[in-house]
Amino acid sequence: MSPLADTDVHRIDIPSATEDPAAYVDALLAVAGDRDPFDVLAQTPVWAARLFADLPTELAEAVPEPGEWPAAFIVGHLFDVDIVYGFRWRLVATEDDPVYPGYDEQLWAPLPRLPFRQMLDAWTGLRASNVALLAALPPADWQRTGRHGEQGGETMEVMIRKVVGHDIAHINQIYRAIRLVRQAAGLDVAELDAVYASLGLR
Repeated sequence: MSPLADTDVHRIDIPSATEDPAAYVDALLAVAGDRDPFDVLAQTPVWAARLFADLPTELAEAVPEPGEWPAAFIVGHLFDVDIVYGFRWRLVATEDDPVYPGYDEQLWAPLPRLPFRQMLDAWTGLRASNVALLAALPPADWQRTGRHGEQGGETMEVMIRKVVGHDIAHINQIYRAIRLVRQAAGLDVAELDAVYASLGLR
């Protein structure tokens, strides 16, 4: 039995990007804090894989509670984010102050996906490609700018730090979703709690 009570499970809540874009950006940057972006961006798929390690696919795809995405859906969302930001980063790196649209994640979420484990692998590969791009950019490029259709002007650095905060918030969501479905299935959560605690994201 895990010593962590349900009421003690840390929850990271981020405002709606559509309803309050400014609060959304501020919240993501606050969650990112002063963490090294590459430490987070490179490790996020690894952290997710550790949380999913022994979870049956049917539980990964189970709704943890009303109104919450299954853990597997969150991986699909993170894949979408890497597509979107991979495009935006490449655009800002090659054009002067380009404009790019926002998108509705709720409408993208139910789009057809690969089977869950393949989806996790595909996201891991896409993230590795995006990290390789960012790591190869000269430091000056982090101050290049673009214009988000809903959130306004931003530097490459702000874009990167937004994804760092987004990663951390969704790893927290994955953890909470898995914890709920494990408990509902009568499975122990002590090891899961220990894995999440070891990530240092509380």
